[in-house]
Parts: sequence; C-alpha cells; structure tokens
Amino acid sequence: MAADPDLQARLGQRCRAVRQRKGMSLMDVVKAHELTLSHLQKVERGTLDPRLSTLKKLAEAYGVTLSTLLKDV
Repeated sequence: MAADPDLQARLGQRCRAVRQRKGMSLMDVVKAHELTLSHLQKVERGTLDPRLSTLKKLAEAYGVTLSTLLKDV
C-alpha cells in the first residue's frame, strides 16, 4: 500500500510542533531515544512514513501519549 503524502506531511508538522512546544532540539530527541538525525528530519519534513514504533519513541521523547501526537493528523 502506498503512503499518503498529505498524511505524512501533517504528521511531520505535528511532530515538529510538539517537539518545539516542549522546547526540545532535534539533537535532544536523537540522543535520548535511539533515532538518527536523518530519520527524525525525514519524519518532520513528511518525506518518511514512520513505523508505529518510531511514533511511540517520539511520543515518549516529547512526554505525550501516542494519541496526543496523532491528534488532528
């Protein structure tokens, strides 16, 4: 099944917004949660369709629930 580019873009925007609202840099997330900088940048740009495990790591990094991260996406 092909990824939905609009969904990826909205999800990326949401991830970036939550991270910035929490006052975290990309490197803060990368260092603490076993993600690569490149991978996180692609998620935030909406050029990568992240796995559920990646979204769970991001939610944990931001101190929010997975449902909060996905809200209104």
